[in-house]
Amino acid sequence: MTRIWQRSEWLFLRWQRQAMTDPLTGLPNLRALEQALTRDKGLVVCCLHMKNLEFLSRHYGMMMRVQFKRSVTRELRPLLRSGEQLYQLPGCELIVILRGTQASERLQMIVDHLNDRRVSGCNANLDIEFGAAWGEVEGTGEALHHTLGQLGWLAEQASINRQVLALTNSLDVVSDQTSQRVRLLNKVKRALDENTLVLYAQPIQDAQGKGYHEILTRLSSDGELMSPARFIPVIAQFNLSARFDMQVIETLLRWMQAHPATSGGVRFSVNLMPLTLMQPDTSSRLISLCARYAISPQELIIEVTEEQAMSNSASSICNIQQLRQAGFKIAIDDFGTGYANFERLKRLEADIIKIDGCFVQDIVRDPQDVLIVKAICELAQAKSLTVVAEYVETEEQRELLLQAGVDYLQGYLTGKPEPLER
Repeated sequence: MTRIWQRSEWLFLRWQRQAMTDPLTGLPNLRALEQALTRDKGLVVCCLHMKNLEFLSRHYGMMMRVQFKRSVTRELRPLLRSGEQLYQLPGCELIVILRGTQASERLQMIVDHLNDRRVSGCNANLDIEFGAAWGEVEGTGEALHHTLGQLGWLAEQASINRQVLALTNSLDVVSDQTSQRVRLLNKVKRALDENTLVLYAQPIQDAQGKGYHEILTRLSSDGELMSPARFIPVIAQFNLSARFDMQVIETLLRWMQAHPATSGGVRFSVNLMPLTLMQPDTSSRLISLCARYAISPQELIIEVTEEQAMSNSASSICNIQQLRQAGFKIAIDDFGTGYANFERLKRLEADIIKIDGCFVQDIVRDPQDVLIVKAICELAQAKSLTVVAEYVETEEQRELLLQAGVDYLQGYLTGKPEPLER
């Protein structure tokens, strides 16, 4: 009986430890954090946010996030004092429990330490930026979860400038802004459910005024027309990009079916968000949509970001290849601002490159911008690529760009976005 009792106690303690530990990272979990806060009052709860980790984990897989958090844990343990602990949170955050009155200064030291070092994951140095927020938590249960949500939002904002923010100094602001994000998410979801997308078209023209239009989208909700600057970050953060992109394309194809072309050639270009292109069935879904509405793929250009076109994501590369084989043209948007270099451009699978507006806006005053545009155009011509310049607003810009070898122009000079129905 004694042995049975001892074994039962041993099993109970073992199961309890397992219930308090995240099996992948090996860190104590949220349940363990609640117990620690119940036992010990006056602890400072700090939320450490890792910017870009969510996006990179979609490229490398979920275990990349786990391995990266393990690496961060190894970096931080020597910086913690007795009784201080790291806790696992789902997503791109870790909780750090600190003691003492200098929590803000110590947390800033931790953030600076991590930002100054290259923390590795998946056998590669990853470009991750850290930010943090801290506060004193009152209560457990729902109160704790609500406070952790506010800390997570504040830490995400702090990671933009690699800083540390205090929840105690801005509780009302954080609560209000968190509520605003939830309301905005609900508005976006309702607009998608009710299919209240409003398509706009902006002309892209050559020197003779001929060309096609780029499709831009607005969301209509509660009588308000929301711009992409408001709803695109929400769509990306809450993994709605594939649903949004497919809805935009289907709305466009339905319009094209009702307004058939009088002549052949490209009519419209439409953007795909990064997470959409990483879905393995994206190309097949696009091809099926064109077949359903009897629209030739040759009438559409699919615009992707430079990062997507040159990434190591097998799904993204496969989707681009399949779309090109089906007859779609591929355009690289915002070219020259991210991952492009001459070696990568040599193996680029695309038909069009769109020079980012940062090289166009000051081209009249800055001779270096002229040289950059000329170099891009010469290399594009060697690969038989078409070149589009964005943000063209003046005749002086137009003349310089055409002389440099640009094929098409887009901007307020050629025309502002107008509702597609017009």
